Amino acid sequence: MRQESTDVVIVGSGPTGSAYARIIRRDWPEARILMVEAGPQILPQTGAHLDNIVDLKERAALEMQAQGGDRTPRTPMSKEEWEARRAGGFDASYLRRSGLFIANEADPVENLFAGFSAANVGGMGTKWSTGTPTPSQVERVPFIPADELAAAIVVAQGLLGTNTNPHPNDQTAIAMREKLGATFNPGRSPDRFVQPMPLAATPGPNGLRYHGTDVVLGPMVDEPADSFQILAETACRRIVHEGGQVTGVELCKPGEDETWFVAAGTVIVACDALHSPQLLYASGIRPAALGRYLNDHFIISQMAEMQNEVPMQAMSWIPPTNDFPFTVTIHPTNLTSMTRPDGLTGQAVGMGVFCPSDLNPDNRVLFDETRCDWMGLPAISIQWRESEADKARQEYAKATARSIAEIIGRAAPGFTTFVQPVGSSLHYQGTMRMGETDDGSSVCDRNSRVWGFENLYVAGNGVIPTMTATNPTLYSVALATFGARKIASEKRAAA
Repeated sequence: MRQESTDVVIVGSGPTGSAYARIIRRDWPEARILMVEAGPQILPQTGAHLDNIVDLKERAALEMQAQGGDRTPRTPMSKEEWEARRAGGFDASYLRRSGLFIANEADPVENLFAGFSAANVGGMGTKWSTGTPTPSQVERVPFIPADELAAAIVVAQGLLGTNTNPHPNDQTAIAMREKLGATFNPGRSPDRFVQPMPLAATPGPNGLRYHGTDVVLGPMVDEPADSFQILAETACRRIVHEGGQVTGVELCKPGEDETWFVAAGTVIVACDALHSPQLLYASGIRPAALGRYLNDHFIISQMAEMQNEVPMQAMSWIPPTNDFPFTVTIHPTNLTSMTRPDGLTGQAVGMGVFCPSDLNPDNRVLFDETRCDWMGLPAISIQWRESEADKARQEYAKATARSIAEIIGRAAPGFTTFVQPVGSSLHYQGTMRMGETDDGSSVCDRNSRVWGFENLYVAGNGVIPTMTATNPTLYSVALATFGARKIASEKRAAA
């Protein structure tokens, strides 16, 4: 029997939607919570991380299922494509394939925006890198008191299961960080020193176990359906509302015309930074800033070479500061014999310099009401242009990447420093940005409640209103805790 009413509907089952569920359950124990997920449940463990599957063929097949209704197969990257990328280029057609990637047909090619869409129980929580670095002060929301946001970050670390040093005995990584620290640590506070990359992972005898939304939800996955339920392969077609009050949601099975209504006291839209604005738009909820200020980091890729007796296993991190705008990740990289240049004799080390981009209201998600996607919602396209300041930052980031390579060893022969197409980090932000006041430049308040509504909230990286270089999952989960606490406290007060 289909559920007819509930206290809370959460649209999307990724990390932030799951954080809402867990905090609401903590603060409002009797709440009935319904989570709606357009894609299938692909693993027996609700929301578990796919990287824990050892068999690569099995993992690849499940990753195809994780695309939800859009399962167009990807062809493997050819040797020619890899060589072109290694030389500093990329094949635009690769980015424009349907399936995993959503990309605008921008001309010139430098204005491509590569996007990724996950639709399965756990959302991007089944596929994320599990990196949970803390944002710098300049990246944090300026109108949320610093102590409140710091406390929320601690809660988010607990929800995600952050481990600040997953490989504590990696002496090669420790030695490398000491070299880098001699250059980067002076003038920094200790929390901004060169350090291990914090990961949402648990070390074990067979390596790391990566955390998905199974960890965020915790014991909720075993609750009875009348208390907490995830409806898989169920799309939200519309949020039903009247006079600033949400009354419920209209649901359907993807590909089917029949819909049904579920009454709800509160609705939280936690699809992602591209699809949450899409659902609001389809529901006739269209604040001026919706879908605008689309923002992501540029990734400057650099391959380095280390000469070391014991291979490095750990990932390391150079945090951004007010004076250093980049997040730098450094990690071991496995190269097959086909792609390993003859001159590369040491360990290959990958590096990503995450470079912030300007906030621009004209960089945006667009919706086409004449075409529908597989969920029956207006089709998405992307409008993106980089600024002159963006280009200058990228050149600075390239020089930074090369200098870091020389500190830890040398730039790997046969590889070129290059900029990945924007969107490649999968850290899209800004499309539902929060604001201090309802002045038309934001979609929601500091608690992620949509302006003009009493009981409609949004969640995910899209609410982040600032320029960032840091992996945003920890940040967006921290922001989600404010909204979840607000919902629970208002319900307690009403009771």
